[in-house]
Amino acid sequence: MTDELYRKASEHLSHLSFPFIGITGSNGKTTTKRMLAAILRRHGRVYDFAYDADTADKIARELLLVEGQYEWALVKIGATAPDEISLSARLVQPKIGIVTNVGEAHLGAFDSIEKIAEAKSALIRQLPKDGIAILNRDNDHVRNMANSTAAQKLFFGMSEAADYAAANLDQVGPEGIAVTVRRKRGTSLRLKLPVFSLGDVYNALAAIAAADALQVPDTIIADALENDFVLPDGRGKLYRIGDICILDDTYDATPQSLLKSSKVLLNFRDYSSRLILVLGDMTSLGVQAEEQHKRTGYYLSGMPIDLCCFVGKYASTTAGAVFARPITKRSVHAFKDLIDALEFLLHDLRPGDTVLVEGSESEDMSKVVKALVQKAQERN
Repeated sequence: MTDELYRKASEHLSHLSFPFIGITGSNGKTTTKRMLAAILRRHGRVYDFAYDADTADKIARELLLVEGQYEWALVKIGATAPDEISLSARLVQPKIGIVTNVGEAHLGAFDSIEKIAEAKSALIRQLPKDGIAILNRDNDHVRNMANSTAAQKLFFGMSEAADYAAANLDQVGPEGIAVTVRRKRGTSLRLKLPVFSLGDVYNALAAIAAADALQVPDTIIADALENDFVLPDGRGKLYRIGDICILDDTYDATPQSLLKSSKVLLNFRDYSSRLILVLGDMTSLGVQAEEQHKRTGYYLSGMPIDLCCFVGKYASTTAGAVFARPITKRSVHAFKDLIDALEFLLHDLRPGDTVLVEGSESEDMSKVVKALVQKAQERN
C-alpha cells in the first residue's frame, strides 16, 4: 500500500462516526464475521467489508468508498505478511478486536507459530483503553495477548473459566450442533446452530461476546444465528442431497483445520453407510510441508474412516503414513492428479455416503465438491 493511499484512507476514516470491529485469526475469521453480521443486521445498520477485503491495501481501497450512516463496521484482517495486521489495525483503529485462534496457516511466511502469534497480536495492541479484546481462552497464544492491551478483555472457549463458555454440546450430524452458551455475567443461552464443527462453536462464542458488548438482546442473537446465518462456501458447509452428505471444507486447509473437520466427519457415523475423506495438499506450510503431511497421515491412521483419498504432491506421503496402522475395511488411495481423483470418486459414490472434502485453493478442491454435488443430484 502506498503512503498516499494510506493517508487518504486515514483521512476518510476521520469523517466516519461509527466504530470498527476487527477480526483476525488463523481460522474462523470469515465465519465469525458472517455470524456477527447476521446478528447486527437485525439490530441496526452494519457496514460489512467485502469477503476478500482482508489486506491493508484492499481495506484502504474499500474504506474510501464507505459513505452513509452505520452503527458499526466489520472488517476481516488477514496476515499475508509480517506487518500486514499491524498496518491494517492502525488504519481502521478498531474499538473491538477479535482473535479466533493461532495455528499453522501462513507458516511458510512466518517460520514459526510464535511469529504468527506476534503478528496477530498487533490487532489487540491497537485497541484503545475503552476498547474490548475478545480472545480465545483455549489457545495459549491468543490468551497471552491479554497482556498486550489495557482494553477490557472477554474470553471465550470450552472452559468454565471463560467469560463465554460452551456447555451441553449435542452434535446431531446433519442437523447441526445444539449448545448452551454460559456467560459469567449473564444468563445462559441455548442455541441450535447450523454448524457441524467445534471450531464453529468457538466462532459463535466470539460473535456472541461481541454482540453482548454492543448490547444486542438475546432474542435477536438467537434468531440471527439459528435462522439467518449460513456457513460460507468452503468452510464446513453441508450439501445434503437425499441420503448423501457432502461437507465442503475446501478453503485453505491446515493441519489445525483438519483436526476439527475430521471429527465432524466422525459425527456423521450414525447417519452414514460410509465415511469418506478427500484431502488435497495443505499449502503455506513452508519447509515443514513434508513433515506436516506425514503427521497428518499418522493422525488419520487412527480414525475410523472407510475411504481416504489424497490428492497432490504430498498425497503419497500422507497415504504412506496412514498405512502405518492398517484397518481391515479401510481403503486408501493417492492421486497426483485431481482429474484422476475425480474420476474415481464419481464412479465410487454410493447412497448413504458422507464425504468430507478438505484442501487448499491451490489444488482447487472445490471442483470435487461441485462434481460430487452434481452427481448426487442426478441420482436423486
